Amino acid sequence: MLRMNSSNNASVGVSRRRFCRTGFAASMLAATSVFPGRLHAGPGLDLERDADLLQAYRKMRFSLRPELNMGWLRAKRFAVSQGRIEPVCGVIAATFSRVNRVTDDLFEVIVLEITHYTDFDSGALLQKLTMPFTNQVIEVPAYRFGPAKSRFAVSLNETESFTPAANTNEAEFAAAGQVAMTKSLELSRIHAGDAFLRHEEYGRVYPANTDLPSMFYKESTTWSAPLDALTDDTQRRVDATVSYAAMTSWRPWMRMGDTPGHTSSNGFGRRARSLNDLPDDFLAFTRKTAPDVLLDPLAALNSPGA
Repeated sequence: MLRMNSSNNASVGVSRRRFCRTGFAASMLAATSVFPGRLHAGPGLDLERDADLLQAYRKMRFSLRPELNMGWLRAKRFAVSQGRIEPVCGVIAATFSRVNRVTDDLFEVIVLEITHYTDFDSGALLQKLTMPFTNQVIEVPAYRFGPAKSRFAVSLNETESFTPAANTNEAEFAAAGQVAMTKSLELSRIHAGDAFLRHEEYGRVYPANTDLPSMFYKESTTWSAPLDALTDDTQRRVDATVSYAAMTSWRPWMRMGDTPGHTSSNGFGRRARSLNDLPDDFLAFTRKTAPDVLLDPLAALNSPGA
């Protein structure tokens, strides 16, 4: 995810059925208050309706209230170049978030992400890495991104500016420039009592320095949770699992130069109810690189810049 500065270029459409990779818009979410206790979350939940679909996604990944949310992801990352596929590293990550704002057609969250890159086989935290295809030994940066605002709806298409935050290594992951972002949400299926929601996200960065190449990020996630929990209007959030697949351009820190190709990742994860639910290796690595986040995640989310 990129920290993006608001612009006036965001456009919101009216139906996920017209997405076709053109936008992340939403139809009407029937709510009149900022943090409603009930938004079609009862027995009448109809995941074919945009309002209820967005409501279900919010319960799966975040909450109906502006409280702390946590979730983790474990993945493997590969390098792909001219038909060759080589392992790069493992990934163990977690996000800390809270719902910040709800309107009739979307909601906004504040998100802080901590990601650790690990040895592909042993799972040990990486300090250095030999990149495939170039055989160059590089330093592996710690990844801490946010707090930053991110918006969600049934479909959305927006262009915003990105500037690496001062006193961070964010420029190692993306250059300053314009970010064109599309997102979409759809019901994948209901099976054996579980609902599966598919979220697609595609972003392209156009650097302000025109000598630098544009970059892309493509993410596909499928969230699943028991349908009876989603339809229970006494639950503001539900336990959910996620499957993950992504492709991305070479990041600046990879030092891949003109080597053609990109990375590809796949993995799985789930939401956490407390810090104790996060994987042990994530907690151990984070104590070394970002101990303040574990000490008080909500304070980290409320830090300047959010």
